[in-house]
Amino acid sequence: MTHEHDGSTIDLEQALDRYRLERRISRRQLLERIGAVGAAAALAPIIAACTSSAASPSPAPSASAAASAAASAAAPSPSAEPTPVPSPEAELNIYNWTEYIGENTIPSFEAKYGVKVNLDFFANTDEAYAKLGNDGGGYDLSFPISVDIPAFVAKGALLELDKSLIPNLKNLGAEWADPKYDPGNAHSMPYMWWTTGIGYDTTKVTDTPTSSKALWDPRYAKHIGMLDDYQEVFGLTLIQLGYDANTSDLGQLDEATALLEQQKPLVRVYTTNTREMMSSKDNWIGHIWGADIYTIQESNENVLYYIPEEGGVKGSDTMAVFSGAQHPIAAHLFINHMLDAHVSADNTNFIYYMGPNAAAKAFIDPAILSDPSVNPDQEIVAKLQELIDLGPELRDEYQKRWHQLGR
Repeated sequence: MTHEHDGSTIDLEQALDRYRLERRISRRQLLERIGAVGAAAALAPIIAACTSSAASPSPAPSASAAASAAASAAAPSPSAEPTPVPSPEAELNIYNWTEYIGENTIPSFEAKYGVKVNLDFFANTDEAYAKLGNDGGGYDLSFPISVDIPAFVAKGALLELDKSLIPNLKNLGAEWADPKYDPGNAHSMPYMWWTTGIGYDTTKVTDTPTSSKALWDPRYAKHIGMLDDYQEVFGLTLIQLGYDANTSDLGQLDEATALLEQQKPLVRVYTTNTREMMSSKDNWIGHIWGADIYTIQESNENVLYYIPEEGGVKGSDTMAVFSGAQHPIAAHLFINHMLDAHVSADNTNFIYYMGPNAAAKAFIDPAILSDPSVNPDQEIVAKLQELIDLGPELRDEYQKRWHQLGR
C-alpha cells in the first residue's frame, strides 16, 4: 500500500526553487537548514507543499537525476565571507623557556581572545621533557627544540597542526616552510632560531679569526672552550672538513673524531654554559651559541662573535601542541598570535633572538637587524646547516665516538 502523494513524481530541483521563492529564503539558508536538521526532515515539508498544488503526476525522475539534485542541494555554495574562527577555550597552559617571550605577548593574547594563560618556565630540556612526557603533562603548548621534534612525533606526543587556525604562517620566511626536522611544519611551528659559532676575547686573540680552525690553534692552548654537546661539536668539525653536519658516513665521522682527538689537549673546558665560558678571562676563544653574546658582553665587553667562513650550525625552538592538550583551539590561536608580525618583532626586541618571521623584520630594532651575531647575512645563512634527529642507530655511532674522546 502506498500514499497517494509520496513525492516520487516531483521534479525536486523545481520544487526547491519554487519553495525558496515563495518563502524568500536563499539557497545558502536552505543548505544551512539541511545541515542543521538533516536532508529528510528539511525536504519533507517542501515536497508536501509542492505536491499539494500539483495538478497531475509528472514522470518519475531517473536515478541519476535524483542523485544530481540531491548533490546540488547538499553541496556548499561558494561564499566570499571568511570562515569563522572557532571560539577558544577559557584557559591555556604553556610551558616555556625562562625569559624567552616578550613582556606584552601574553597580555595582548589574553585581551584579544579572553583566554586566561597559565605560564610556567623551565631552564633546560632535561627538566622540560621529563615533565612533558608523552602527552604534555597537563600543558597544552610548549617549545621543544627542532632536533627533538621527530622523536616527539614518533611517540605520538604531538597533535598534527590545523593550519586553518594559523593563517599567519604566511609570514614565515621561505626557508622555514619545509624544515627537515618536520616536513611542512606538520606538527610544529618555528619560534626563534640561533647560530652556533665562535666567541673570542679581542685582548687575547689579537688577529681576526674567520674559521673554526682557530679552535685548534696551539697559541690558545688551555684557553679554548668547547660545547659539551656531541652533535654540536661533531657538526662544527664535519662542516670544517667539508661534510654534512648530520653525516651518516662513518668514515667521515671517523675523520671528525680524529680531528677532535688532536684538539683535545688544547681544550680547557667542555661546557654548555657558554655565557660563563666566555665571561671568564681564562677562556680566550670558545664554541658558543650566538645569541649568548649579549649576556657575555655584559661581563666582558671585549668578546666578539663570528660564524666560521666555511659554514656553521643553526638551530631553532619550535611551538607545538601536545596530544593531551585540553585547550587545543586556544593553543592554535596562540601559535597564530606568535606569528603576527608585530608580536614576533616584540619578542625579538625583548629576547634578542631572531625569529623565522619575514614580515616581522619591518618592526625589529635596527640594532638587532644589523648585528651579524643574531641576524647574519643571507650569504652566511646559506652556509648554515640545521642539526636533525639522527635516529637510534646513527646516534649510537656518534655517541660512541664522543665517549671515546673521554673529555
